[in-house]
Amino acid sequence: MQKIFKLLVLVFFSFLLLIFIALANFGIETNKFNNVISKQINQSNKNIELELNSITFKLDIKQLSLFLETDDTQVRYRGAILPTDKIKVYVDFISLLKSKPNIKKIDVLLNQLEVNQLKKFTSVIKPSNFKNILVKNITKGELSIKIEVYFDKKNLVNNFIAKGSVSNLEAKVFKNHLIKKTNFNFFADRT
Repeated sequence: MQKIFKLLVLVFFSFLLLIFIALANFGIETNKFNNVISKQINQSNKNIELELNSITFKLDIKQLSLFLETDDTQVRYRGAILPTDKIKVYVDFISLLKSKPNIKKIDVLLNQLEVNQLKKFTSVIKPSNFKNILVKNITKGELSIKIEVYFDKKNLVNNFIAKGSVSNLEAKVFKNHLIKKTNFNFFADRT
């Protein structure tokens, strides 16, 4: 009897380990959460429209949490389409069992943008010095960006972090002075 019990415990933990490895590496693909997540994001921010494809349910070993991941999602910000590569949505899964899902964090990785593509988005940027510099002074460059958006318990944006890099930047600083082949990294948050 004791051998059978030990064998059952060993089989049970082996099964849990296989599920853990499968969730961490491959995940489970589903489309059951598409409407819930899209509706939640669209309600919390009226400027963002999110259209999800299939979602992969995965385990993040570094953060010891579960998340939903999707590729090539269509994101519209104030009507302009953002070229997204990957979106990860960290959800409190206990809240999924209730009627109101709670989103903890969203990671958005954008495709690399050329300056000309970025200039198309200036219609959604409020008039500012940044918009003037982007339109008038920057002639060439590539932007890679990752945005992390943190939510509170009411699913309202609590904080954000944007980090990325700019490469091969060419810009007109003064009337006769140009900056060429400039590379730098940047970081921005609510402060």
